[in-house]
Amino acid sequence: MLLVHYIPMLWGFYISMHDVNLFTMVDWINAPFIGFQNFIDGFNSATTTGARALKALWNITVYSVVAISAGYVIGLAVAILLNQDFWGRTLMRGLILLPYITPDCVAFNVWKFIFQSRIGLLNRYLVQWNLVSEPPIWLIGPPALWAVTIASIWKGWPFAALILLAALQKIPPELYEAARVDGATAWQQFTMITVPQLRIVSVMLILMSILWNFNAFNQFFIMLGRDPGIAAEVPSTLILREAFTNLKYGIGSALSIVLMLILLVITTVYLYALRGTAGAEEV
Repeated sequence: MLLVHYIPMLWGFYISMHDVNLFTMVDWINAPFIGFQNFIDGFNSATTTGARALKALWNITVYSVVAISAGYVIGLAVAILLNQDFWGRTLMRGLILLPYITPDCVAFNVWKFIFQSRIGLLNRYLVQWNLVSEPPIWLIGPPALWAVTIASIWKGWPFAALILLAALQKIPPELYEAARVDGATAWQQFTMITVPQLRIVSVMLILMSILWNFNAFNQFFIMLGRDPGIAAEVPSTLILREAFTNLKYGIGSALSIVLMLILLVITTVYLYALRGTAGAEEV
């Protein structure tokens, strides 16, 4: 635990407090001490890095809200469908997991090909059906963020469906039977029985999704490369570029610590909610 977690964290904090860069990295232990200057520069809108860092936080927030919301809605709809009794239900429950279990390198490279400007499948059909006159460029500029978001929704909704399906199967059928006897419509059954019964699981699922999505890296790196541009920059790709492309290890470490603190807050909220959930179930 000490070697894997705490020593690297302390090492990163030490580097963030010093001016470790291309010229001082050889003797980084004796690099000039600059205090919190890396943190200030890293989030100062007047600097290039600071402007990109603030934009990256906004981008990852928009990405997380859209991806989590869409993934939850799609997952819930599919879970409700698969909770019905029909022929081939077991097979369908297995097939829906295919996007989720597909390796990231495969899934996001396929989506990268789909969104290619000249040879991509999306633009091919858009032009073929006369929906556009010129093939749009999806992987550069503002559309790039939405392209990655769509790919991430496709990759992540099966997990939401699996969790919600398991929760749906724990709801006593007697509740629905009693509601039907009382004349409740399907919508009333959904809003008055299904939604309240899924509340605890939904909170856990959303908090986990926030934690995962806020730390997103694979999808952005695979689809957009090392430098996705400021319009699609996210904290993880910004840290990679600053530390290992621009060789500004001090600023890269400072950005990493801020991201770690954000994730730590989210994790604390998740654990607090988890404890509250356990107490509610005991009652």
